[in-house]
Amino acid sequence: MAVPLSAKDVLSRLRSSPVYTTGSAPLDSLLDGGYRAGRVYMVYGKSNSGKSQLAMQAALCVSRSGGRCLFVDSEGTFRPERIQGMAAARGWLESHVLKNIVYLRCDSAAVQTEVVRRMQRRTETADCRLVVVDTLTRNFTLELPGKENMPDRQGALNVHLSEMARDAMLNSRAYVLTNRVTFDRDDADVGVGGKTVSQLVHESLHLERSGSLVKATETERMEAKLLTLDDRGVGA
Repeated sequence: MAVPLSAKDVLSRLRSSPVYTTGSAPLDSLLDGGYRAGRVYMVYGKSNSGKSQLAMQAALCVSRSGGRCLFVDSEGTFRPERIQGMAAARGWLESHVLKNIVYLRCDSAAVQTEVVRRMQRRTETADCRLVVVDTLTRNFTLELPGKENMPDRQGALNVHLSEMARDAMLNSRAYVLTNRVTFDRDDADVGVGGKTVSQLVHESLHLERSGSLVKATETERMEAKLLTLDDRGVGA
């Protein structure tokens, strides 16, 4: 049963929620300290822009702090050896780094949505403080492709994101979602799913990469930081 809360209570709960570092001081400053529990974040950009690197970095940092993280992989991009490499390059040699990361490969939209719905009922995921989904829209665009399926695809994404936001708030979790891009009329990068996705996340980062440099832009304020991608990760 839903428990009614005053707007004041909601704001107080949000402000007192834990904040998890992105693993990058410049990125933390863009996001008011990092990934805050109770919120949903989107990281989008072209292929090879650093999205998955940032996703694995988020999992590493929560795990290193002693928290548990769920990594939902729809692309086959999860690389535990890369996470170990990031940790070693930072001088973090804790043995529990990988043990605290729960991995799920999701090859269908149905499985992906069910993961969120059962987060609190599964003993393996109930205590996860961070949920990473890499990539949010892949299964939906494969199963419901083209303009003719757009209403169903956008509707399914809307429900999925709403359930994430609800779980984040009720169970004090942060969600970090990566997303592919398409292009608008001005040939600018737009996250797949358009406004259906962007209006349901609390904050978005747009990544653009040139060699070992990654430009990360917080899209609401249009504030940007220039980061280095290396053995330690993004912007370490």
